[in-house]
Amino acid sequence: MPWLWYVGPLALLVVWYLTGLRGRHEARRDGELVRWRVLMTPQAASPLRGAQRDARKTVAEIDGPRPVRSSPSSLERMLEETGGGAVVARYELVPKLAYVVVAGPDAKNGSEYQVVLAKLAKAAPQLTVSPLPILDGHRAPNTGVQFKKDPDFMEQFLVEGPEAKGIGRWLSARVRDALRDFPDAWLFVRDRAMALAVYGPVDAERLQELVIAADTIFAEHGAGGAPSLLFEGDSEADDDEEADEDASDDEDASDDEEEEGEDAAGADRAVR
Repeated sequence: MPWLWYVGPLALLVVWYLTGLRGRHEARRDGELVRWRVLMTPQAASPLRGAQRDARKTVAEIDGPRPVRSSPSSLERMLEETGGGAVVARYELVPKLAYVVVAGPDAKNGSEYQVVLAKLAKAAPQLTVSPLPILDGHRAPNTGVQFKKDPDFMEQFLVEGPEAKGIGRWLSARVRDALRDFPDAWLFVRDRAMALAVYGPVDAERLQELVIAADTIFAEHGAGGAPSLLFEGDSEADDDEEADEDASDDEDASDDEEEEGEDAAGADRAVR
């Protein structure tokens, strides 16, 4: 039939376009993840130009959170609470305690998102914290757990869970401040695990802010002594650098003393 002459090429064109669009999205996402790992290294304080140069390194060369194939089963189960989806990547922040997972859309989940999964020191009340919905340009009425002494927090977040008193204690002022600093966050707490998620495409700076917020919450309730989730590198190497700087300062001081001694001797000769 003649109409097939037009439908066939058109279908191929649509497939080519969608495939190319997906490829560009994946390339951009992978680039943002590389850039995030660079930002999470101790060299993140270096000038942006240096960070951009480091971003051209291969995955194996980056001294940041390392990719892993899996995380503890208790944390993997938290992914279902955050929306499921196809796992694109996992990164280890603290072995056996905390991980970053990047998830993409699948048949059940239509959104890409990133989440910090972490173990808690003890069982916590079940709770979900989400940004308070906006309806017709206005915040919806807050029908969740009430924080009457913190109206600013209630204007931003909806807190849901069956144990209001326990939730109120768990969401301390420090935890609420961390959420306020990252208002796009969704917090899920179930038994001895937490998940802090942000929905949307991967952005390196936003993912770093997510980890910083999770670090504050983990410091309050985390397992294993609540070590830092921020990649701090090799402290021994830092100590060596400080020792080298001290030694260099000592050498400079001795040089100055020698110069002062020579100047004093020269002055004595001039007087004579």
